[in-house]
Amino acid sequence: MEDLTGKQFGPYRIIAPLGEGGMAAVYKAFQPGVDRFVALKVLPQHYAKDPQFVDRFEREAKVLAKLQHPHILPVHDFGEADGGYTYIVMPFIESGDLASLMSQRPLTLAEIGRIIEQIGDALDYAHTQGIIHRDVKPSNILIDSRGNCLLTDFGLAKLVAGVSNLTSTGIIVGTPSYMSPEQGMGQALDGRTDIYALGIILYEMVTGQVPFRAETPMAIVVKHIQDPLPPPSKVDATIPEAIERVILKALAKQPEDRYATPGDMVKALQAAIQASASSPPPANVAPATRYTRINQKTKLESASSKTPALSPASASAVVPQASSGQMMLWAGLSLALVAVIGLAVLGVWWFGRSRQAVQTPPLPAQEQQSTVERKQLELPQASPTLPPTSVPTPQPQPTPPPAQPAQSQPASQPASDQPPLPPPQALEACRGAATGAACTANLPQGAVTGTCQTPPGQQQLACIPAGGPPPGP
Repeated sequence: MEDLTGKQFGPYRIIAPLGEGGMAAVYKAFQPGVDRFVALKVLPQHYAKDPQFVDRFEREAKVLAKLQHPHILPVHDFGEADGGYTYIVMPFIESGDLASLMSQRPLTLAEIGRIIEQIGDALDYAHTQGIIHRDVKPSNILIDSRGNCLLTDFGLAKLVAGVSNLTSTGIIVGTPSYMSPEQGMGQALDGRTDIYALGIILYEMVTGQVPFRAETPMAIVVKHIQDPLPPPSKVDATIPEAIERVILKALAKQPEDRYATPGDMVKALQAAIQASASSPPPANVAPATRYTRINQKTKLESASSKTPALSPASASAVVPQASSGQMMLWAGLSLALVAVIGLAVLGVWWFGRSRQAVQTPPLPAQEQQSTVERKQLELPQASPTLPPTSVPTPQPQPTPPPAQPAQSQPASQPASDQPPLPPPQALEACRGAATGAACTANLPQGAVTGTCQTPPGQQQLACIPAGGPPPGP
């Protein structure tokens, strides 16, 4: 669609483009008569060339204009401009939408409950008026400056689909990531298709991602129809069980297995949040890493995604074979990685046991002493911030005399300066004798002949061999 900036549509002067999808382009416009900015949703020109479209557009626009709910963006006006453009006028909301909010940060349970409550209440009201949204998604939920949610684009998908006879030609209009199975198969819809879309939004808010993703819109639709729903707890183990039960029921494949009304879903979620707040989180479960919202490609997010409808019989036939192959490949790689990690851990444990087994036999006495002395020398210096720690000195093993008297003591113990005492036998041999008298001491190693002398540092005579030191013990 061409850029309509500067054009005049009735009393509205277009200021700037805000966005564009396959069904319509949105512009910011100014209404000077009431001095306010508005949002103009302009439909493509070719729709206005269909007389049935013009009639149905007016009827649907009047119905939408009658929707008065605090969480539904109202329709101010509608009309047809020169050049074959039809347009709808709505309030201009500058704050943003839910899609932007989810891409910025994870939402708390209180925020999630408030959003589902407001949008669920809006859907409940619309369904009582006989209107189905058909394209509920985060980008269609606007958030005003006070944090209130406003559901927009009500009935637009039905308007385009019905007027253009898209459903009769086997084409569906909607957003694949939020499309119910029955909508993907082109079946008749009721309010439970909106409950399914609201369940997808709830799933996305608590996990940070939509449950089904693929490379093409068709592949996503097929997943919604036949693939089992990945439990939210598999994405985030900290999700309360009560909240998971609400999601699983809202996303049941069969409409009759879902909540009967959006109000029922809201009540169930509120009760689940209250129960979760009063119960402690699961033990031994680490908080999951939360991901920001994964933005789908524009063609997947667009409200005007037109996808061939699938019949139940043909749904399984169009499943991409590559998806299954890729899943098996990743499963094989994951198992191989787990096996490698397991072998590595086992190897480290076995190696540690082997080393411990080698070191088990005790060392001989001489090796123990040298090892202790060597470890004392290799002790690291204590940290300056820690108090010194005393290390007890092992007792030396006895060594035979007089082989290596200086090495018989640990290096950390200095040798004594006192002379050795004479053996008792040497003292007994000189008892009562005079200095210089001949003597014989009967020592254990044999008889020693000498003279009685006073050893240095001693006061008692001892039998000392001629020309030698006092005999050792």
